[in-house]
Amino acid sequence: MITIINNLFSQLGLVNSELEIGSLYTFEDINKKTYWLIIETDNLNNVIENQSNYFEQAKNRINNEWFDKNVNLLVLHKVENFDNIQSSVLNIEEDPYLFKKQIILYKDTERENLNRAIEAEENTIKDFIENKILDEAIFKIHKENINNNDYESLLYRLAHKIPFIKLNIIQENGVEALTDNNTQKIEFGSYGQLNRFIEQNLFHRNMESIDEMESDTIYDLLLNTLNPDEN
Repeated sequence: MITIINNLFSQLGLVNSELEIGSLYTFEDINKKTYWLIIETDNLNNVIENQSNYFEQAKNRINNEWFDKNVNLLVLHKVENFDNIQSSVLNIEEDPYLFKKQIILYKDTERENLNRAIEAEENTIKDFIENKILDEAIFKIHKENINNNDYESLLYRLAHKIPFIKLNIIQENGVEALTDNNTQKIEFGSYGQLNRFIEQNLFHRNMESIDEMESDTIYDLLLNTLNPDEN
């Protein structure tokens, strides 16, 4: 599984520095201050116990001021099944110390089937996930047999835990993307006026200055941004 993840991170534009404990990834762009340590373990119980060691080894390699608050730990853990393991996963992921933590669980059969599917399409892992994740047939298999299918549920686990994977949402049948639709609602009509009013009259004030404004003054200003149908 570590090979799949290493290939994916490389294809997503991150650079690998190999450590004894795992792979440490950074962005080539020096303005992106995000770091990912990827380890594979057969015992989740040791993760919290060993995280100080993981942190120190990774920090010694990076050695900059942005590291402490921007480092993530991605843990890969093979399971025979998914019964009675979620509490252990939550305990690790919710631990607030040193790392932001994510755990990807997988079965050997899922990993093998995913590799075969990628090879059959002669695709990269990155393109395969980004193309398949919105495929209705793939989602149906995942939804109807969660964690009990060839590789489909593993795709969604990867997309959920790795934030750089993009969803290639396109416009179909004349239906606008939700983000475009929402942007237009803000920009046109009273929404746009209200947005501009807030930016011009409130965002540049400190709290003391806002407190000094009379409530009737604020109300009258806001009222002017609404059209008669919305009053």
